[in-house]
Amino acid sequence: MRLITHTDIDGVACAVLMHVVEEIDEMKFVDPGTIQAGKLLICRFDIIADLPFDKRCCMWFDHHESSKPKEGAKIDGRWKLAPSAARVIYEYYESPYLEKYNAMLEEVDKIDSGNVKIEQVKNPQGWFLFSNTLETDAEKREDDDYRRHVIGLIIKNPDIDAILSDPKVAARAKNVLGEFEKFARILKENTVMVGKVAYSDLRMRRDLPKGTNYLVYSLFPHAITSVRLMPEKEDKNEVKLSVGHNIYGEKSTFDVGAAMKRFGGGGHRSVGGASVKKEDAEGIAKRLIAEINDWKG
Repeated sequence: MRLITHTDIDGVACAVLMHVVEEIDEMKFVDPGTIQAGKLLICRFDIIADLPFDKRCCMWFDHHESSKPKEGAKIDGRWKLAPSAARVIYEYYESPYLEKYNAMLEEVDKIDSGNVKIEQVKNPQGWFLFSNTLETDAEKREDDDYRRHVIGLIIKNPDIDAILSDPKVAARAKNVLGEFEKFARILKENTVMVGKVAYSDLRMRRDLPKGTNYLVYSLFPHAITSVRLMPEKEDKNEVKLSVGHNIYGEKSTFDVGAAMKRFGGGGHRSVGGASVKKEDAEGIAKRLIAEINDWKG
């Protein structure tokens, strides 16, 4: 069977677990927009994890609130509101062979649900550092090969110190730490406060280094929410829109996932994203910022 999963740490963790409980002979790594736009040929031998539902697949596992099935809908697999899609898979199979991945799963839950301490943002280590090695400015094929490599490592030995000592992982981790410093400088130069929202317009930065969704809050601690526009890696005619609430400061009840769903994306109540057309990006961002600032919830 083929596993179609997300490109991030949760998608990789899903792949690790699925390799243990199912016969997976092929993996495809895509973003949610690819599924939602119907750009991928999917068949009844495909398993989809940590991505929106497609009725053509044989099994589906997800945890995003924006992907919740309609009441009474019959699906093979499971949707559950959980910290990660990997957690949904773990609980679905209840296999003793998955218990060795408990420590990894606890960390994936924290990272994917936005429960990352500010100290980790300022000094990345362990699984959080590893999670940021999965997507780089390299060609997608190179990133996909790397994901397959680390999935193999984790299946054999899920000890994070051993994983980080692997030459390929160590090289990427070192590069990530340098990229974070550059990203912090670029964020400072290209972010403005619009009411309660930190708005970062990075569309023109084709040389954009690696960064995290949390870094902006260490630089703009008074922001309740961040809205960011970035170049889309896979489609040059689109822009990546990323929205998230500040997990370290004042809390907002504005439903980010529901808002992103209106623009073909999705996510959770506190964080989400979408790929939007270049010509629409700025207007959508400004509309969202106005909605967030006016939100009385």
